Amino acid sequence: MTGVRASSIGWTIFALLLALQFGARPAHAQVRSVEGRVVHPDRARGDSNGMAPAASAWVTLHRVGKDNAGPIDSVRTDARGRYRLRWTPTGAADAVYFASATWAGIAYFTSPLRNAVTTGEDAEISVFDTTTRTFPMTVRGRHLIVSAADSTSMRTVIEVFELSNDSVRALVAAVGNAPAPTWSIAVPPAARDPRASDGDISPDAFTFAPGRVSVFAPIAPGLKQLSFSYRVPIGSFPLDVVAEHGAVVFEVLLEEPQGQVSGAGFANVDAVRLEGRNYRRFHAQDVKNNAPVVVDLPASRAQARNLYVAGLLVGIGVLMLFTLTRAMQRRTMSGTTGALAVRHGSAAVRAPLVPLHERVAQEIAALDATYSRETSPPEAMRAAYGQQRAELVQTLTEALAEAPASR
Repeated sequence: MTGVRASSIGWTIFALLLALQFGARPAHAQVRSVEGRVVHPDRARGDSNGMAPAASAWVTLHRVGKDNAGPIDSVRTDARGRYRLRWTPTGAADAVYFASATWAGIAYFTSPLRNAVTTGEDAEISVFDTTTRTFPMTVRGRHLIVSAADSTSMRTVIEVFELSNDSVRALVAAVGNAPAPTWSIAVPPAARDPRASDGDISPDAFTFAPGRVSVFAPIAPGLKQLSFSYRVPIGSFPLDVVAEHGAVVFEVLLEEPQGQVSGAGFANVDAVRLEGRNYRRFHAQDVKNNAPVVVDLPASRAQARNLYVAGLLVGIGVLMLFTLTRAMQRRTMSGTTGALAVRHGSAAVRAPLVPLHERVAQEIAALDATYSRETSPPEAMRAAYGQQRAELVQTLTEALAEAPASR
């Protein structure tokens, strides 16, 4: 599960209003339910896994489908952290239902509720207290993808990261005149036109300054994927890249066949061919903090590349990084699949990786929660909300078409 900013204020009323949009219930629809617990780390009162009940937490049931989406019901947990929600499916048969719990202003989500009755681990939600005291994040994976030069003598560089919060607290940015970011990374001084990409962290949470990219979104325990891109002139090569924060796995993909990568133990491994294009591939493991990396490419102008190629490279980077991370997790987890085991003292917390369609669903839920706090939104805000929500639903529709039918 991942954490996003949310508020429990007004959720119940907003959920009831949106529920009316789903129309009449089909006569043949089967009543479904989810019954579980909300827990949080507490070494003093916790069980053998260090988890204690989270009492009085708001749990909200969400529906996301091709026809409509939004929260449909909510309830508070009891003194033992238990909650129970019942609903009758409506509308499109392939709609996805999931539950979220709000704790300390952050929302945490279950996996999709696909069964008629969901209980046990599938219905358990782990939530976390927050802290503004920054601490290092582990970079489980980093990809750096460099395209061929375009007609303006620029190269597009795409960076993809997989961060791991190995603590038992969600890191949030402090409120103030100059809040510290929850995470930041150095980029080459020659970087231009920075742009955040879709991932576990909203592009709105990124800020860009000369030589630096910063994130101000909450980072909950577990894994987060994020990516961004920028362009550099061909005259900037050889390009010096500082491996700030290090990396467990660091890969560089170069479209230029004459490209080379040196430093930090990089080795040239098998090339990859994607969409009819060949990429040289360089790989390093256990890269130390601030290790110097040099990417050397010929300073020549290549054939122009359109924006489709840049988008394709982002998808390639995320997919390959996800595959590498899953392989690494299989070596480190003891009998637990689809989750990262995070230890702090005697506490053990599991935070599942989130597929694309679930991440988009979570963004829709967070957007709905934010909009629900506006009692009389102006016309401009309503229009912006409608447009952004429509784009997210369209993205979700496409992701649902590609998602597996079962877990």
